[in-house]
Amino acid sequence: MTVSEKRKRLFQELNADAVLLKTSDRMPDSAVRYFTGLQKHFLSSNVLVLKPGKRPLLLKSVLEPKISVNGLQVKRIDKGKQFKTVVKKELRGVKRLGINRPLYTSLALRELRKITGKKKLVDVSKQIASLRAIKSEGELNCLAKSCKIAEKVAAAIPGLFKKGMTEKQLGLEIEIMLREKGDNVLPFPVIVASGRNSAYPHSVLTDKRISKGLLLFDFGAYSKNYCSDISRVFCVGKPSKRQRQLYATVFAAKQLGQAMIRPGVSQGKIFDEANAFLKKKTGKKLIHGLGHGLGVDAHDFPEGFLHGNREKLQKNMVLTVEPGVYGKFGGIRIEDDVVVTAKGCRPLTKAPAELTQIR
Repeated sequence: MTVSEKRKRLFQELNADAVLLKTSDRMPDSAVRYFTGLQKHFLSSNVLVLKPGKRPLLLKSVLEPKISVNGLQVKRIDKGKQFKTVVKKELRGVKRLGINRPLYTSLALRELRKITGKKKLVDVSKQIASLRAIKSEGELNCLAKSCKIAEKVAAAIPGLFKKGMTEKQLGLEIEIMLREKGDNVLPFPVIVASGRNSAYPHSVLTDKRISKGLLLFDFGAYSKNYCSDISRVFCVGKPSKRQRQLYATVFAAKQLGQAMIRPGVSQGKIFDEANAFLKKKTGKKLIHGLGHGLGVDAHDFPEGFLHGNREKLQKNMVLTVEPGVYGKFGGIRIEDDVVVTAKGCRPLTKAPAELTQIR
């Protein structure tokens, strides 16, 4: 499904004369990237107006570089007053206007009302989410390339590591590789967590020198606007028996989750099964979801493997599977990306089955 086909499909699923999507630093909306195909670093302050059967209009700030995209009207705006004039003209005759309502604050909605007047504002967020959850062959190819980039970087980590390195220094080396091999933008900050820092799932890079013990990584790449997201665990020095056992248990939980993935299975059920397995084997339950949707965002649609999520899997959904256990020993999280197939799932990345030693 091409970008233009996505836009056409959107209007087949909603009752609106036009859709207005806005992205800015204060109110980012990756749906603008989804419906234009433009990369993240080209869209810091933009408005996209979609109409059925017509070329989309993208309004950009004059502070951003000029771009030219086939099938897309691009106008550069230098003043707020000019922006309002252009949007009002573009929405002339529109009675029902679709917006991504959950992203709007009360203030942003009042500002929009000044432009749209008495037009009926329709929340189209569910239709956008449904469309984004099912990937086309073209999207799957981009995701697969992004995953290959992440795996190449993961394989290079033992060679990047130098004795005495800090988390921050190693993280920078990884970031450079991800940017060079991908779209020169990251889906989220690189995580390098050594020792007890690995006990925090959302650890940040620090000046802590990497010493012997567990070393956890979480990072992703972009390729043609689609991202990957993987977690890998290494051991600096010879791993202990307990570290190897914990890694094997987490890996088994990941395999259990992946084996359950197929169309028609609820995402919450897969979380519950993996969580029960970990609790039985380690005495520790999952403190985060088992995985999430993946697409133009690292956390995309569908919502993912969360307790209580009754949404059922469908063919061509792409998700992460990332069980983890954490404690005073540190943390072990293994994350791979998979695509739902007609009868199961196909891994886009493959973590090592055993804890890898860095000498």
